[in-house]
Amino acid sequence: MQIESALNGLKELFATHANPERAVQMSAYMRNQYDFIGLSSPQRKELVKELRKEHYPESNQELHSWVKLLWEQTEREYQYVAMDYLDRYGRLLKDEDINLFDYLIENKSWWDTIDITCGNYLGKFLKTRPELFQSTLKRYIHHEYFWFNRAAIICQLFYKKETNTDYLTQAILPHTESKEFFIQKAIGWALRQYARTNPEWVLAFVENHQLKPLSVREALKHLKK
Repeated sequence: MQIESALNGLKELFATHANPERAVQMSAYMRNQYDFIGLSSPQRKELVKELRKEHYPESNQELHSWVKLLWEQTEREYQYVAMDYLDRYGRLLKDEDINLFDYLIENKSWWDTIDITCGNYLGKFLKTRPELFQSTLKRYIHHEYFWFNRAAIICQLFYKKETNTDYLTQAILPHTESKEFFIQKAIGWALRQYARTNPEWVLAFVENHQLKPLSVREALKHLKK
């Protein structure tokens, strides 16, 4: 895969479908932290589908380089394309590509990329790598940058019965006093999601630990009558 050629092709596709008015609205929704081209999600995915006919990675190195190149681009849609490719070709990644996730969490961090990248793709990546799971999440739990903490808390969102509750507990407890909105929200989200599988465990957890009100509300949202 010639990533520079792929990027040029993508930029041409995006330029023909740019919507400046929508771009302003999308940027405002993200608190004007990022510039946008103005593409809707369905529109972007159709364009990526067209791009993939000629440009697709055949190795983890190609996927790794392509995702990082997209992440370096200014407009936010390019980061979304990177996630589209992770969704499609994430199976190519090897153990050593954990540093790619480190990069994605640390750079251009906001909930729109963190939640999908970590709640979905990182979770899938680590699920079949138990040793890497343990070492990675231990780093994330105690990382000084709160987005890594959020990643640690939400990485098991879709594990259902395979959720490691010991690990979930370890991920949450160091941050129960956090004043950071995105951490309080992550704690509640992770517990709420697991409550779909094991409501008794979640109820007991909330009862036995001092959590912030936002975390409690989120955790019990679908358990209260």
